Amino acid sequence: MGDKKGINPFVASLAGAAVGAAVAAGTIALSDKKNRKKLEKVFDELKDEGIKVLDRLQEEAREVKKLVEPKESSKQKKIKVKAKNSDLI
Repeated sequence: MGDKKGINPFVASLAGAAVGAAVAAGTIALSDKKNRKKLEKVFDELKDEGIKVLDRLQEEAREVKKLVEPKESSKQKKIKVKAKNSDLI
């Protein structure tokens, strides 16, 4: 079974809302070059923080998944190996 990789829609919406709010607030200040430079810096910092938060949330989700997934018994593993090695499959 493959791992689903991607971004949780809820997390993506939160990150999008934060970035959207920063952009919306920044458009007011874009007329001044000094303000544009400040906005660029803030936007880059937000982007970096957003990436860190997403990475942390994905790692936490993997840890929770490991805890809640049922573990295979040694008998189940042996059966899978035998089935995989048999000529019937």
